[in-house]
Amino acid sequence: MNILRSFQSKLLLFFLLIDVAMVGFLIATVSRGAREALETASREHLQELSRFAAHDLDEQLQLRWTAAQSLASNPFMVRGVLETLQRSDPLESPTPGLRLPGKGGEDAELWLLDTQGRVLAHGEHAGHVGSFADAPWWPRVREGEPQARVVLEQGQPRVVFAFPILSQQHVEGALVTRFDLSFVRGGAAREGFEVVLLNGERPLVGGLPEPVVRELRSRYSESSEHNTALIDGLFYLLVPVEGFARQQGFGWSLVLSVPAEHISGPVDVLRQRMIRGGVVAALLVALLVAWRTRLLLRPLQRLQLSMRRIIDGGDLSERIEVASRDELGAIAGTFNLMLERLAHRSAELERSRDHLSLLAQMTSASPNATFMVGTEGWIHVWNDAAEKLLGWPRLDMLGAPFLERVVPEDSREHFNALVARAASGELVEAELSLLTRQAGAIPVQLTVSRIIDAAGQVQGTVCIARDLREVKRLRESLVQSEKMAAVGTLVAGLSHELNNPLGIILGFAQGLLRKTAQDDLARVALLSIEKQTQRCAALVRTLLEFSRKSGPARERVDVSAMLERVRELASGQAGRGQVRLEILELPAELPGWEANVPEMEAALLNLVGNALDATPPGGTVRVGVRGGAVSGRLELFVTDTGSGIAPDVLQRIFDPFFSTKPVGQGTGLGLSITRSIVESHGGRIDVETASGAGTTVRLLFPVAPALPTEASA
Repeated sequence: MNILRSFQSKLLLFFLLIDVAMVGFLIATVSRGAREALETASREHLQELSRFAAHDLDEQLQLRWTAAQSLASNPFMVRGVLETLQRSDPLESPTPGLRLPGKGGEDAELWLLDTQGRVLAHGEHAGHVGSFADAPWWPRVREGEPQARVVLEQGQPRVVFAFPILSQQHVEGALVTRFDLSFVRGGAAREGFEVVLLNGERPLVGGLPEPVVRELRSRYSESSEHNTALIDGLFYLLVPVEGFARQQGFGWSLVLSVPAEHISGPVDVLRQRMIRGGVVAALLVALLVAWRTRLLLRPLQRLQLSMRRIIDGGDLSERIEVASRDELGAIAGTFNLMLERLAHRSAELERSRDHLSLLAQMTSASPNATFMVGTEGWIHVWNDAAEKLLGWPRLDMLGAPFLERVVPEDSREHFNALVARAASGELVEAELSLLTRQAGAIPVQLTVSRIIDAAGQVQGTVCIARDLREVKRLRESLVQSEKMAAVGTLVAGLSHELNNPLGIILGFAQGLLRKTAQDDLARVALLSIEKQTQRCAALVRTLLEFSRKSGPARERVDVSAMLERVRELASGQAGRGQVRLEILELPAELPGWEANVPEMEAALLNLVGNALDATPPGGTVRVGVRGGAVSGRLELFVTDTGSGIAPDVLQRIFDPFFSTKPVGQGTGLGLSITRSIVESHGGRIDVETASGAGTTVRLLFPVAPALPTEASA
């Protein structure tokens, strides 16, 4: 292999390989293209011919069917049959001279039958048949239905058309015609194609091996893109016969075939010619390359010697001397200039390497997440703190698009605005959300500044991110504590302020009730005032207990009476909102349960009021109870048919002073107080909601008396 060590030999081999590859590629491409073109043309010709043959077959069948049908309905034919039936002599009719139109129609057999299937007359080419009464199609014809069948006569398939002859809607006889299918192979056979007519997988005209039939059936598709196959050196095409044949229940298909030599022969001749031309071209190229490389190598050898001295000595001050003024001289001059610049750049790189190493250590050791984003939006720097904060490994992030990977879609416009401000030289700080690998979006304090090169061009931006999750948690905890403190103060003040007027109203109502001169209507009104005033007083005591975190007094609860009072108190709001309020039937046996009844009524009224507000006119709010000693708990539930609660609202519904109602229509304390009441009874609240499907709130209490828990402020 010493010959391959020289540049001349390698160059010669290179051009020879290129020439051989190009010739081979050309031969393969042209051959494949020619073969595909011939295959496509042959396939299209086969398809066109098969469609023509199928259409011709359908047309011939339709033509003969129509002709036979016309004969059967001909008035002369009907009159002849009727006269024959009235006489005893045979029918002298024009049937001997009748012919069917179309290809081979003159050879079709014709018979005229009476109502018993006996032959009254027959055509010129008709076989001797005494009766068709035993034919499987005859009963249907006697009922007035035309029939088209394929029958075997002496092992040969024939088509039978039978039409009833009707007179005044009565079958008086039948016209039967029978013919073979030899005309199917007409046009295609003259062009050298084999034609086979299949009924399912059984040949009717021509013959095919069973494996070929099964292969064609397995490849057939309605789009006719896979209904061709190359089997045993023959191209086959299968096409179904539609139209009349399909309407009559004939599962016929046409198969056309042509030898594969019609396609591959011209391609093989073309390939041989191209191979001979390629060999001649390769020899000519080899001679031309050998002559030209000999002239080219002489100055290159001198250039090689000079470069070897530079490499061995390692001295960048060495220069190459080539006296020629051609491209080789230009290469030598360029190489010398490159050596001068390399010497200068080497000194600069040595100084920059220490500086870059220091910057890299500072960035990597920074406790804040630091990353650099280029002007094209790709990440170029991702330090250890960024990997720890956001969870994305450095190798995965380098070269990744920053916006798509790290910034939420709703914050991208804000980030782009920060980058635009930083590009003008401003140091920008802002709170922003960034996407983590596992925890979703988190809040960060982001500092953005630009990076410029020595020419003053902006190369990208440096972003420093500090985690704000703990700061936000402390801020929310402080706000919540302040809220709860305000709740306690507000509740205590309101309770004391309401006690005095409620006591006056209750005293006047009870004083008026002691007078016996009251009529029934006034007494009912005063009783209602006394009852509701006492309820308000109980609610005030509940607020005081809520603010003082004191346990409520317990008594045995009549659940039915409590739910009825809730319905009575909420019926006015339900009527104004045109919402149906239902109290569901209670279970037969409820366990004993002790609770503070006014507090329970207040809790249920809060839930029912919210449900009525959330339900549109025409909707329904249902209140019910279930449970027992076996389950170990009692469940009160309120269900509405409103629009449901949004997920972001659901997380805050028990926060004090949180309300989705307009200003002046809600304090935001109802559900907070309700939860406090339920938890003071040892219970819990479950909320089940779905968008557009309404909301169900369940109050779950233990059956056995439970020790009161501390109410949450």
